[in-house]
Amino acid sequence: MSAPALRDMGRGVRRRRGGLCALVAAPGIAVLSLPAAATPALGAIEIGAIGDPGVDNANQAAVASMVAGWGPDHLVLLGDNYYASAGGTGTGKYDRTVGKYYCGFLAGVATGPNCAGGTAVTNRLWPIAGNHEYSDAGISNYLGYFSLPGNERWYDVRIGPVHFFMLDSDEALRNSSDMAAQKAWLQPAMAASDAPFKVVALHHPPYTSSVRGPYAGMRWPFREWGADLVLNGHDHYYERLEVDGLPYVVNGIGGQSVTAFPATAVAQSRAHYSGSNGAMRITATEALLTAEFLSVDGVVRDVLTLGARADRPGPPGGRHPAAPHRPAADSSDPVSGGSGGGMSGEGSVGSRVASAAGLAAASVTARITRRVVVRAGARRASVPVTVSLGGRAPQEATVRAVVTIRRSAR
Repeated sequence: MSAPALRDMGRGVRRRRGGLCALVAAPGIAVLSLPAAATPALGAIEIGAIGDPGVDNANQAAVASMVAGWGPDHLVLLGDNYYASAGGTGTGKYDRTVGKYYCGFLAGVATGPNCAGGTAVTNRLWPIAGNHEYSDAGISNYLGYFSLPGNERWYDVRIGPVHFFMLDSDEALRNSSDMAAQKAWLQPAMAASDAPFKVVALHHPPYTSSVRGPYAGMRWPFREWGADLVLNGHDHYYERLEVDGLPYVVNGIGGQSVTAFPATAVAQSRAHYSGSNGAMRITATEALLTAEFLSVDGVVRDVLTLGARADRPGPPGGRHPAAPHRPAADSSDPVSGGSGGGMSGEGSVGSRVASAAGLAAASVTARITRRVVVRAGARRASVPVTVSLGGRAPQEATVRAVVTIRRSAR
């Protein structure tokens, strides 16, 4: 966005006193803020996804602090939520590695010195079991600590537009009858869901570049059963892969020490990171799901955006458009202001995002979602916005995107 465009935006915003946003200029600083009255009509759900966190050390603390700063609505833990190095006994093992860091998301868990049963009104943390739940914690302690749906080893939970299907891959890989039981549950459960997005979570990655190899026994027909995304842990780096159009994400550095990424990536690999610990931030509306991986320094290392599938029933009222199922775009696709000036004017959105939302030619209304300060000397600022795509009334999609703004010369 050019400096004149920013100036025009500023003028347009100032003229709209009751409008969507305000731009305040002061010596050496520019502030973009969102008034309380400008909450988007289609609010996004934010979910943190953390893999292999259970070490109770500085790495886990750093990841937990970063995730807390996002203010997510729910958390998903991708297995190995406890390692023997954390110490403790009985259900108190998880008090050290989960309750200590995420008590505000927990309800109905076993009481411990770090977290007395959880402080959430209703449970907002959803774990899956990893191999260390069996080898280090003892699965009975895992089941005794958490209060989860179903049989607690595999279950599903609907979080707004996202339906999570949580599997126990460790027992499935060791026990053919257990694997058969999970498959028999999963396929009809996914078929019965009308959620815009369906995410499968299992600890062991069916696809990975790891030198210890993928877990081919977990290569179930997730795509055919309706999955939009598969989340894994286990390998202690971040990797995003794509198999027959379905993205698989390996995210196992939520606390455990990072493993160097292999020298050679498999053909399905699309992105990877192993510089430090980190976690995923998933933001979803009824039309788009954006999954970002952030390292503990707050840097976004990878972004995946998915459009809701065309062959899936929409929500009541049919508000999201029929959209192709495929990776849509990086969330930093360009968003520009229109000739009318002001953040509420028409503009354009990156063609890949427009396509994912089912729009050939889209207009955009951008709403800033949080206060951003651009310090003196800064030339650019990444500003989180909610973008409403138009062009095919009465349908509307809301996208969380990032725009880059250049400071205007003064």
